[in-house]
Amino acid sequence: MKTKILTLLAASCLGFFSACSSDDSEGSKSLTERCETLSEDCLIGKWTLKEIVQKSDQQNVQDFSNAQGGVLEFKDNGIYHYERSSISNCPGSLGGAVDDEGHWSIDEEAGTLVFKVDKQGDCMGDIGRTVYTTTPKVEITGETSVSLSLNTVIFQQDENAAGDNTEVFTRTE
Repeated sequence: MKTKILTLLAASCLGFFSACSSDDSEGSKSLTERCETLSEDCLIGKWTLKEIVQKSDQQNVQDFSNAQGGVLEFKDNGIYHYERSSISNCPGSLGGAVDDEGHWSIDEEAGTLVFKVDKQGDCMGDIGRTVYTTTPKVEITGETSVSLSLNTVIFQQDENAAGDNTEVFTRTE
């Protein structure tokens, strides 16, 4: 009788732990695997502004490797947050960090990314503009790093960003 109870208890525990474990292959994918194409799985997380480049020849217009750029975070609830560094060279800037916030969505089939602005900082594009739609480019740049080119300038619009330029963000695992 005691053996039957112990066997039943062991089987119950095994069943309980098996039900609680997960064989979720999506969650175990690396950043570079998630970013093989533009997708929500790829974008969710924090991206650091690396540079602004000319679209035509990829020449660097503004380099942010010295931490003057900002951090763009895509949250899994559809919210984005752009935190500018404390050094801002935008016209009219108060010199402090000014954040941009809103909602984001992606149309994987069309390959477009939409930003709906709720709170606009002093460097963000046209004052009063509430929607930015872009066709970004995701590129694997190393074993554990990815770049995201927005194909336009949205967050760091200053005198150096005018013209046919794009913001380039990076993310590393």
